[in-house]
Amino acid sequence: MRLKHLCDVQLHYESDFYLVRPYGNESGTGWGRGGGTVVGDQVRGEYTWSNHPRRRGDGMMLPAVRGVVTTTDGAELILELSGRTSFGPDGVGHQMMFALFEAEHPGYTWLNDVVCLAEGRIDPGMKAGIVVWLCEPDPSVDATTAADPSSTATAAE
Repeated sequence: MRLKHLCDVQLHYESDFYLVRPYGNESGTGWGRGGGTVVGDQVRGEYTWSNHPRRRGDGMMLPAVRGVVTTTDGAELILELSGRTSFGPDGVGHQMMFALFEAEHPGYTWLNDVVCLAEGRIDPGMKAGIVVWLCEPDPSVDATTAADPSSTATAAE
Protein backbone atom coordinates (compact mmCIF):
# COMPACT_ATOMS: atom_id res chain seq x y z
CA MET A 1 0.00 0.00 0.00
CA ARG A 2 1.14 3.52 -0.76
CA LEU A 3 -0.05 6.66 1.00
CA LYS A 4 -0.70 9.77 -1.10
CA HIS A 5 -1.56 13.14 0.45
CA LEU A 6 -5.21 13.93 -0.24
CA CYS A 7 -6.00 16.98 1.88
CA ASP A 8 -5.51 18.91 5.10
CA VAL A 9 -8.49 19.46 7.39
CA GLN A 10 -8.78 22.25 9.97
CA LEU A 11 -11.58 21.86 12.53
CA HIS A 12 -12.97 24.02 15.32
CA TYR A 13 -15.95 23.70 17.64
CA GLU A 14 -18.67 26.31 17.09
CA SER A 15 -20.31 25.66 20.45
CA ASP A 16 -19.44 23.95 23.71
CA PHE A 17 -18.22 20.37 23.72
CA TYR A 18 -20.25 18.28 26.15
CA LEU A 19 -18.82 15.26 27.95
CA VAL A 20 -20.76 13.17 30.47
CA ARG A 21 -19.17 10.46 32.62
CA PRO A 22 -22.16 8.81 34.30
CA TYR A 23 -20.41 5.67 35.57
CA GLY A 24 -18.15 7.05 38.29
CA ASN A 25 -14.96 6.68 36.22
CA GLU A 26 -13.43 8.18 33.08
CA SER A 27 -15.73 6.38 30.61
CA GLY A 28 -18.54 8.30 29.00
CA THR A 29 -19.83 9.96 25.87
CA GLY A 30 -19.61 13.38 24.31
CA TRP A 31 -21.16 15.64 21.69
CA GLY A 32 -20.18 18.79 19.87
CA ARG A 33 -20.49 20.48 16.49
CA GLY A 34 -18.33 22.73 14.44
CA GLY A 35 -16.93 23.89 11.16
CA GLY A 36 -13.71 23.90 9.27
CA THR A 37 -11.95 23.73 5.95
CA VAL A 38 -10.67 20.98 3.68
CA VAL A 39 -7.73 21.95 1.46
CA GLY A 40 -6.18 19.69 -1.17
CA ASP A 41 -5.53 19.46 -4.89
CA GLN A 42 -8.51 17.12 -5.46
CA VAL A 43 -10.82 18.05 -2.59
CA ARG A 44 -11.33 21.59 -1.30
CA GLY A 45 -14.18 23.26 0.57
CA GLU A 46 -15.96 24.08 3.84
CA TYR A 47 -16.74 21.33 6.35
CA THR A 48 -19.75 21.35 8.70
CA TRP A 49 -19.65 18.48 11.18
CA SER A 50 -20.69 17.00 14.51
CA ASN A 51 -18.76 14.68 16.81
CA HIS A 52 -20.30 12.07 19.09
CA PRO A 53 -17.23 10.40 20.64
CA ARG A 54 -17.04 7.74 23.31
CA ARG A 55 -14.51 8.02 26.10
CA ARG A 56 -12.82 4.89 27.38
CA GLY A 57 -12.08 4.27 31.04
CA ASP A 58 -8.40 5.07 30.42
CA GLY A 59 -9.31 8.53 29.05
CA MET A 60 -8.75 7.64 25.37
CA MET A 61 -11.32 9.38 23.17
CA LEU A 62 -12.89 7.52 20.23
CA PRO A 63 -13.97 10.25 17.79
CA ALA A 64 -17.06 9.74 15.65
CA VAL A 65 -17.06 12.80 13.38
CA ARG A 66 -19.49 13.01 10.48
CA GLY A 67 -20.38 15.97 8.32
CA VAL A 68 -20.68 17.58 4.91
CA VAL A 69 -17.89 19.10 2.85
CA THR A 70 -19.30 21.70 0.44
CA THR A 71 -16.63 21.92 -2.23
CA THR A 72 -15.61 25.07 -4.06
CA ASP A 73 -17.44 23.80 -7.15
CA GLY A 74 -20.68 23.20 -5.21
CA ALA A 75 -20.53 19.43 -4.66
CA GLU A 76 -21.57 17.99 -1.30
CA LEU A 77 -19.43 15.17 0.12
CA ILE A 78 -19.94 13.22 3.33
CA LEU A 79 -16.73 12.93 5.37
CA GLU A 80 -16.53 10.58 8.33
CA LEU A 81 -13.56 10.41 10.72
CA SER A 82 -13.18 7.73 13.38
CA GLY A 83 -10.29 6.35 15.39
CA ARG A 84 -8.34 7.17 18.54
CA THR A 85 -7.36 10.41 20.29
CA SER A 86 -5.02 10.37 23.25
CA PHE A 87 -4.35 13.54 25.24
CA GLY A 88 -0.92 14.19 26.69
CA PRO A 89 -0.12 16.04 29.92
CA ASP A 90 0.28 19.21 27.85
CA GLY A 91 -3.39 19.03 26.81
CA VAL A 92 -2.54 18.26 23.18
CA GLY A 93 -4.54 15.46 21.57
CA HIS A 94 -2.80 13.07 19.18
CA GLN A 95 -5.12 11.48 16.62
CA MET A 96 -4.88 8.39 14.42
CA MET A 97 -8.03 7.94 12.34
CA PHE A 98 -9.76 6.25 9.47
CA ALA A 99 -11.39 8.65 6.97
CA LEU A 100 -14.17 7.84 4.51
CA PHE A 101 -15.68 10.11 1.90
CA GLU A 102 -18.95 9.47 0.04
CA ALA A 103 -20.10 11.46 -2.97
CA GLU A 104 -22.93 11.62 -5.46
CA HIS A 105 -21.40 14.37 -7.62
CA PRO A 106 -19.77 12.80 -10.73
CA GLY A 107 -16.51 14.66 -10.16
CA TYR A 108 -16.03 12.99 -6.78
CA THR A 109 -17.53 9.49 -7.07
CA TRP A 110 -14.00 8.05 -7.22
CA LEU A 111 -13.90 8.78 -3.46
CA ASN A 112 -16.60 6.11 -2.93
CA ASP A 113 -14.06 3.39 -3.78
CA VAL A 114 -11.12 4.43 -1.60
CA VAL A 115 -10.15 4.49 2.04
CA CYS A 116 -8.01 7.07 3.78
CA LEU A 117 -5.92 7.30 6.92
CA ALA A 118 -5.61 10.50 8.92
CA GLU A 119 -3.27 11.85 11.55
CA GLY A 120 -4.03 14.94 13.56
CA ARG A 121 -3.42 17.12 16.57
CA ILE A 122 -5.95 18.90 18.78
CA ASP A 123 -4.63 21.94 20.62
CA PRO A 124 -5.73 22.77 24.18
CA GLY A 125 -8.23 25.24 22.68
CA MET A 126 -9.97 22.31 20.89
CA LYS A 127 -8.85 23.30 17.36
CA ALA A 128 -7.64 20.39 15.22
CA GLY A 129 -5.31 20.06 12.26
CA ILE A 130 -5.58 16.78 10.39
CA VAL A 131 -3.64 15.38 7.42
CA VAL A 132 -5.61 12.90 5.28
CA TRP A 133 -3.74 10.27 3.26
CA LEU A 134 -5.29 8.31 0.39
CA CYS A 135 -4.45 4.59 0.54
CA GLU A 136 -3.50 3.33 -2.91
CA PRO A 137 -2.68 -0.26 -3.86
CA ASP A 138 1.00 -0.98 -4.43
CA PRO A 139 1.22 -2.98 -7.68
CA SER A 140 4.50 -4.54 -6.55
CA VAL A 141 2.80 -6.33 -3.65
CA ASP A 142 1.43 -9.81 -4.32
CA ALA A 143 -1.42 -9.88 -1.83
CA THR A 144 -2.42 -13.40 -2.90
CA THR A 145 0.43 -14.81 -0.78
CA ALA A 146 -1.09 -13.19 2.33
CA ALA A 147 -4.15 -15.45 1.96
CA ASP A 148 -2.05 -18.56 1.29
CA PRO A 149 -1.20 -20.37 4.56
CA SER A 150 1.64 -22.25 2.84
CA SER A 151 3.36 -18.97 1.93
CA THR A 152 6.53 -18.18 3.83
CA ALA A 153 6.23 -14.46 3.06
CA THR A 154 6.13 -12.16 6.07
CA ALA A 155 4.96 -8.59 6.48
CA ALA A 156 8.58 -7.48 6.93
CA GLU A 157 9.71 -8.86 3.54
